[in-house]
Amino acid sequence: MIRREKVLTFTLILIFSLQVGFTQNTEAATAIANLVLKTNGGGVRPDYGLYIAQYLRVIGIEIEIKVEEWTVFVGALMITHDYDMGIVGLSGGASTPDMRDLYTEEGNMNIFGLDKNMPYGNISEVMQEECMTIMDPEERQQHYHDWQFLMMDKIVPMLPLFTPQTYVCTWSNTFGYNAEWGLTDSLPYMEYDGYHEHQDSLNEFRIGDANWRELNPIFVDSYSQYGLIAKILNEDLVQLSPGLEPLKTGLVKDWEIIDDSHFKFYMRDNVYWNPSFNITNRNEYSPSLETISSAELMRGLKNNEYSDGTNQQVMAKDEVFTLLLWSNTVISESPSYHEWISDIYVDPVDPLAFHIHIDGDPATPQVEVFPDIWETLNWIVMPEFFLNSSESYVSYSTGGVKCTGLYWEMIYSPQWRMYSTSQFGCGKFMMDYAVRDERTILRASPYWMGIGAIDGAAEDLDIDTLILEVIPDLSEELDQFLYGNLDWVGLRAFPEIRKMLDKDPRYTVQSFITGSMSLLFFNLQRPFIGSADNYVYLDAIGKEEYTKGTATRKAMCYAIDREEMNEVIHKGEYVISHSVIYPYNSYFYSEDIFQYDYDFQASMDWLRAAGYPGICDCGITTSDILTSATTSLISLLSLTVVVTCSLPRLMLKKLKK
Repeated sequence: MIRREKVLTFTLILIFSLQVGFTQNTEAATAIANLVLKTNGGGVRPDYGLYIAQYLRVIGIEIEIKVEEWTVFVGALMITHDYDMGIVGLSGGASTPDMRDLYTEEGNMNIFGLDKNMPYGNISEVMQEECMTIMDPEERQQHYHDWQFLMMDKIVPMLPLFTPQTYVCTWSNTFGYNAEWGLTDSLPYMEYDGYHEHQDSLNEFRIGDANWRELNPIFVDSYSQYGLIAKILNEDLVQLSPGLEPLKTGLVKDWEIIDDSHFKFYMRDNVYWNPSFNITNRNEYSPSLETISSAELMRGLKNNEYSDGTNQQVMAKDEVFTLLLWSNTVISESPSYHEWISDIYVDPVDPLAFHIHIDGDPATPQVEVFPDIWETLNWIVMPEFFLNSSESYVSYSTGGVKCTGLYWEMIYSPQWRMYSTSQFGCGKFMMDYAVRDERTILRASPYWMGIGAIDGAAEDLDIDTLILEVIPDLSEELDQFLYGNLDWVGLRAFPEIRKMLDKDPRYTVQSFITGSMSLLFFNLQRPFIGSADNYVYLDAIGKEEYTKGTATRKAMCYAIDREEMNEVIHKGEYVISHSVIYPYNSYFYSEDIFQYDYDFQASMDWLRAAGYPGICDCGITTSDILTSATTSLISLLSLTVVVTCSLPRLMLKKLKK
């Protein structure tokens, strides 16, 4: 394998050869613009900058790259705005398409210099405000698609770059696992076709996991921290697809929008809580769960009730109780998640229906809508009969809803303590036993509702045992998988091994995109790429509805070959983004918009329409550049000097005619 130093040496020579060839053929030509591109050090963003500088040089735009320490770069982004362009990565979001902090004039992350007085700027802001008033998911989806089209066609504040993927692997005898949906939703569809190496059961599925500390979701900070076990033991109030589309395949089977501030939800009938087993003292030698009598089941805080799997139906009261728990100021670790709930109650006629009244901002007198309600309904439902009390104590939710029976001392009751270690839900599996620092065993529930989230069809569980081995070290987990002791493994930390496994017929490698993206952004307040040119309309035929600034930005976008960047920098393994929101949010993300795939001719057309000659109108052809660069490269490669360089690698693109 070629060492990085040698690759970088070759890269540097290659860059110099292109620059020499370009200079020899452009002595009489001058750049049409000199711009500053900023980014922060570390990672591959400086590599992106070097590529982009070379691509834009071909169309006559010179780029000075400034790589700054992170805090200095943030200062430039948020305070000084002393850049023409920049490269940044966004992550940690994607749960909602609302990104007004980024894409409005007054947004606290407006790195583009967006101005609602510029052409189409006010339309964009109005459309974003309208998106936040549309409660129907399908109507809102279309409105966001229209907004994305406007942004990438008429404004072009950025060129989206890349979104990384996460890779996982199973043995090829495993069928039905879908990495995008994850293990919990895939389980009803999974089965084995024969044995893999060192596998001794077709009814077990083994994975590595970390130690769990707490199974009660109320005591964690966010849904992402629930942990795999809690997700498998339970069902969500409202299911979401991997792309965050609200689904009617879960406990909530339908809903009605009575008005923009009033929803009515209908629950699935004949869904029951699993038995309230106390597994605290169980181990591998304990008798089967089926042998436990009702006298041994855990009993709840209110009226000493228990569940045997058939006597406690999941009702609307459980949904209401769960949301009140989450939003209660004396119980929940995260009460602000549901401050938009101004009222919630079980339907007075139908015990399988409940109502939610919405006020997007309870601090103001007027009632405001909250269309992002779906992501905050995607929570584990909790058993009211077991965790609620009969006390008359009154507390309130963050939205002002009265809660009777919830008091802070209740979390120290024996019931709440047992629920944290012997949790039971209404999900696909039940806890059998757990050995600290070793493993947790889950058994398929015969009481599960039998509806698959992926297609809503009736399903059963062919795999009846899940074994979660405590393996905190990723390398050890991979070794255990390769030996055959595990049936699933994550491969994000092992790219070279993943490539080998992908070619091995014994394994199946799958991927899914993450909630992050990188982008090249333009400062619309700077000359040449914006400023006064944002207000000058074109007179080119067919382009009269575009401004000079937009045309210039379009030309730059078309000149950048993201496919080549992805191939060389990321080995083609990242997803190329095309829109202003995360591709991860696929329900709202749209690719049916202007996609700036590399197109040299389109770049020249837009540059001419903006009034700039472009390099091909200066008497220089791409063939001249390539010929001279090749001659210089051959000369330089004849040298035997070995240079050690710490610059990021960069390879010459093949100029397309």
